[in-house]
Amino acid sequence: MIKNLFFVLLLAAQTVFAQIISKDPSFASNGVSNVANYTYAWTMAQGSNGSIYSSYSIPNGNETFVYKLTANGVLDSTFGSNGKIQLPYYTYQCQLKMQPDGKLVIFGYGNTSGGVSGSIDVWIVYRMLPNGQLDPTFGNNGTSTIPSGIGSDVNGRSLGLILQNGKIIVHSPTTIYRLNINGSIDTSFGNNGSVATQGNFYYGAFVLLDNQSNIICISKINSSYGNGVIEKYSPDGQPVTSFGNNGILQSNLEFSPLGTAMIDSNNKIVISKSDSTGNEILRLNPDGTLDNTFNSALSAISPSALAKSIIEKDGYYYIGGNQSTHPYTPYSSDESPAFITKLTQSGSIAPDFGYYPDSSLYSIEELVVNNNNNIIAGAQGGASIVKYLLNNTTLSIAETIKNNLEITFENPVKQNLIYRSKENVSKTEIYSLDGKIVKTLKDNNTNVSELLKGVYIAKVTLENGKTIVKKLIKD
Repeated sequence: MIKNLFFVLLLAAQTVFAQIISKDPSFASNGVSNVANYTYAWTMAQGSNGSIYSSYSIPNGNETFVYKLTANGVLDSTFGSNGKIQLPYYTYQCQLKMQPDGKLVIFGYGNTSGGVSGSIDVWIVYRMLPNGQLDPTFGNNGTSTIPSGIGSDVNGRSLGLILQNGKIIVHSPTTIYRLNINGSIDTSFGNNGSVATQGNFYYGAFVLLDNQSNIICISKINSSYGNGVIEKYSPDGQPVTSFGNNGILQSNLEFSPLGTAMIDSNNKIVISKSDSTGNEILRLNPDGTLDNTFNSALSAISPSALAKSIIEKDGYYYIGGNQSTHPYTPYSSDESPAFITKLTQSGSIAPDFGYYPDSSLYSIEELVVNNNNNIIAGAQGGASIVKYLLNNTTLSIAETIKNNLEITFENPVKQNLIYRSKENVSKTEIYSLDGKIVKTLKDNNTNVSELLKGVYIAKVTLENGKTIVKKLIKD
């Protein structure tokens, strides 16, 4: 018997919400800015008025530029020279952050002697005024350098910049330095300004700040499975002796720097990794143990999906990344499509958002989710900046019932899921009532006998982009 089914919704609210993602056609060129258009392009920052700052390097010309886009994605002519400013020295792997006062801090490694592309003799930190001029109160006319000796510990995937309560932390896989607000090395930090960590050049490291400004360093120390290390330092770079063994915790988990990591609002570590066991998102408790209440559903949707960016907003984790089937292999155009998704606190994919691949891009490595329903993404290794619109559509009960008429299921389901639809169906995702995805179907009359008896939610995506959510009973 075929019955019409209804959305699972809170009747008191009398509404249901659907999320639609699309590129913003009013931003740059059909939603994508390619100002950089170079392989060596890096991180971005967004101002309170929606403007976007980013940087790129031209290795053959030994040139590095910082540029500013308006909220509409075009170069801001009031910044530097027609929207761009060239930095004094060639700086590879630029990291860029915005201070609360609107000044920009840029960090990378390179040379100050005009050497060949890729030669390294210093870490270089710049501070720039909002108008694109170097800040004369910082370092030497806006430039601060950390001298040679860093050598082979510069793994670009693990180079990082962190703003810490008016201080500036920069790090490689094996070393963390802290600068004062004027650009001088802060000798009160660690051992005369620096901390040596357990990381190494090949495997890299993640360096993070927790909610108390303690420094967390996560690394892998050799090629064997496991051999992860988590270190915890006070805000001033001293080991937190109550953590692990005098601040160092040996872990049986394997951490690879190809992914990303962040500290969430509960001081838990959310970490993405790509290694010999596959791609995975883990969550660790503040003491470094595995949080078994978090079970990522991402690999069930796409086994090769690798998260490159994770941010938390309103209790959800927003994820951007690409497809990576080769552990330890960095960025490649063969890893497309890029994707964006949203996870609940338990790790399941949020039913109101779903999993959105974007075949026009091969990697999303940075995300900003704004309060005005859009996502700014750094893509293609940072060479492209993309603006996605998130449209929350509110439907009345009458509209919900009307949309339900577009598809009917045989219900309850015994062995095969059979539906009738006026529109072509792209896919059907089946969720448990706790929001965890349990099966994705591409075709009609598909066997679902492995599902346990009970109530599920079916999210149907039509070829026209519309989604329909229905209650599904498995007998």
